[in-house]
Amino acid sequence: DPTDTPVPPKVCGDVNMDGVANSVDASLVLQFKAGLISSLPNESSGDVNSDGALTSVDAALLLQFTAGLIGDDALTC
Repeated sequence: DPTDTPVPPKVCGDVNMDGVANSVDASLVLQFKAGLISSLPNESSGDVNSDGALTSVDAALLLQFTAGLIGDDALTC
């Protein structure tokens, strides 16, 4: 159907679904875990270490990735 919007590819760490994993996503993960926001548009992409839980460790890994301290191969979702 020509009116269907294509589904963007999943980007590991991209919890706000803007197409990139960055510090904004890390901030959203921390806000979510602290109870400051009630949901994330793509919570499943936030578990970047694939341990089955969305935690501050995932946010830390996202920040390290954004800063260039680790490569995208370290994000395993």
